[in-house]
Amino acid sequence: MAGNEQPGARPTAPRPSVALLMQKIILPFLSGFLAAFFFREATLTLLHTAGLIDATGFSTVPFAPLGIPEFVANAIMSACWAILMAWLLRISPERSAPWVPSLVFGGVALTAARVFAIDPLRGIWPAGNMLPPLAVGFVTNAIWGWGALVFMRAFMSDRDAA
Repeated sequence: MAGNEQPGARPTAPRPSVALLMQKIILPFLSGFLAAFFFREATLTLLHTAGLIDATGFSTVPFAPLGIPEFVANAIMSACWAILMAWLLRISPERSAPWVPSLVFGGVALTAARVFAIDPLRGIWPAGNMLPPLAVGFVTNAIWGWGALVFMRAFMSDRDAA
């Protein structure tokens, strides 16, 4: 027996360090949440101000079925997506930043999820000419993906990875 193990005791699995938890879950979640406000909603506001789209950023319309403002619901969903993005793109301080993949992930994954999963759950079905909403969704969500990566890289340090 090694060290201080008791006879018949089950070996305990090592607990993940707080730094690892921060780097893999908390920082991506926070990055995605902030990127929704500072990048996605700001892009919607700029496109609306330029007269290119009717939708405005920071929409306070209640998000069914939760009843919270739409921009808050989008920020929470974006935060969850950022955890998946960080895992799929293997974002870490010791690797080079995947700028183009983050744009593609945001533009494709978030837009597809919205059109084919989230909206149908809310009773909104894809119909008619989908190109304009898909284009706006792709642009704003791609900017979100880039912004989430900006925040992730800003929050993560080499010291956190150890």
